[in-house]
Amino acid sequence: MRSSWNFRQGHKPRGTQILWIIFGLVVAMFFFTRRVLVSLHVGGWAKDMDQPTYQWVLDHQTPSLQGISDFLYFWGSTPGMTMIMLVLTGLLCWWTRSVWPLATVAFTALVSVLLTVILKSSLQVIRPQGIPGGPAPPESYSFPSGHTLNAAALIGIASYLAIVYGLQRYASLISIIAALFVLAMGASRIYIGHHWVSDVVVGLLIGAAWAAVVAILHFYFVPRKPVVRDPSRGSVNP
Repeated sequence: MRSSWNFRQGHKPRGTQILWIIFGLVVAMFFFTRRVLVSLHVGGWAKDMDQPTYQWVLDHQTPSLQGISDFLYFWGSTPGMTMIMLVLTGLLCWWTRSVWPLATVAFTALVSVLLTVILKSSLQVIRPQGIPGGPAPPESYSFPSGHTLNAAALIGIASYLAIVYGLQRYASLISIIAALFVLAMGASRIYIGHHWVSDVVVGLLIGAAWAAVVAILHFYFVPRKPVVRDPSRGSVNP
């Protein structure tokens, strides 16, 4: 059953209205990215924040924060994020008895990775040099943070799917946990000296915007039926 969410009371949004919302999100996403790049090249908040924050990180290394950052470093990497998403997607497919969660997550992942690769290779921002004794920074370019972008996109869409497919009563809790995980992921990338603040901020916004675009497409164009559990049989009855 499709959602009955309305733009105005009694009026279901048209396809053109949905496309305009998506277009607006995409334009806003790339406009902000451009503004950050201008700030980095000619001066502004991004340039003024990046180097002082990196210096603060170098001066405030502690074993406990390094341990947390190392933990997030793995779970934000390709193997770690793949394991997280396989578990979450598998649970969603089992709960709904549908392949739509898998297709939605796969589409989100494909485009978020492409965005990361294209933006890094096109913009070619040099990374900071890491921290003494920490993991060596990758040889790829810095802007935007791929860990943060992909975490925001994938955790965001997984949270949306969990809520829309039956966990509405836990929407606030799921949203808070997802937001804290993504923010901690971005902060850890700064703390281990692999990214500038501007890399993480833009990665976060692009990832969240892409998750929003996919969520809108799913919300209006993927047929859904209510998921009802039969306690006596332990099965799903659509």
